Amino acid sequence: MANIVSVSNKSMNVKRKSFAIPPAVSYPVYLIGAILIIWEIIGQAGVIDPFMFSWPSKILIQVWAFLMNGTLFQHLYVSAIEVGLGFAMALIGIPLGLILGYWKKLEYACDPIITALYTTPTVALTPLFVLWFGLDTLSKVMMVFMMSIFPILINTMAGVKTTDSSLIKAARSYGATEFQLFKEVIFPSTLSYIITGIRLAIGRALIAVVVAEMLAANKGIGYAIRHASELFRTSEYLGYVGVLMVCSIVLTILLKMMERKIAPWRQH
Repeated sequence: MANIVSVSNKSMNVKRKSFAIPPAVSYPVYLIGAILIIWEIIGQAGVIDPFMFSWPSKILIQVWAFLMNGTLFQHLYVSAIEVGLGFAMALIGIPLGLILGYWKKLEYACDPIITALYTTPTVALTPLFVLWFGLDTLSKVMMVFMMSIFPILINTMAGVKTTDSSLIKAARSYGATEFQLFKEVIFPSTLSYIITGIRLAIGRALIAVVVAEMLAANKGIGYAIRHASELFRTSEYLGYVGVLMVCSIVLTILLKMMERKIAPWRQH
């Protein structure tokens, strides 16, 4: 009887553990929740000037208004198209990074150009992009492309350099072709660096589309942020900023989920 009770207790403990929220989720939720509560209390107490700033309840009311009238989805759709196209083009940085990281002479030739373009404030080139590609979608797509490609390219190059040379020698000794070498050895070894580059590029892509839309657009999240700030609608402005933050978090989570699928060996 005692054995049965102990077994049942163990099974209950296992069930309790299986429903436990992981610290990676619970800790951020607790911290963000505490910040929001304190922020709301300060706002309701009248400490915050609503003309200069806002607080969570007012921002949520404004976001709900966006959702009801459909304005948010219109702006998100435009920005999503621009980010999606530009980011898809920026993935060309993966094969380019593999090639430049593997062949040293090409890297020596292209490294100064890559460094110069990466360190140049791309935002300052926005008027030039508008002049070249017009005020429509293409100029924003090219801005996203320019700001997204370099984190992917540079991280991929760095990953190639960390590939174990003994693995490359072993593959060659077994008669592997250059394509097989890249497919079976270099690319899997570089995958963690590629994913890191993509995560960095997501942030830069969102920055690019917002800046481009703020400077030269009449639709999109960047335009909505600029329009609200010009009219001193602080709650509306912060609502759009909050939506943008949520989008970046969701994209990062989706990328982590994809990473677990394609590179399960990286999970601890």
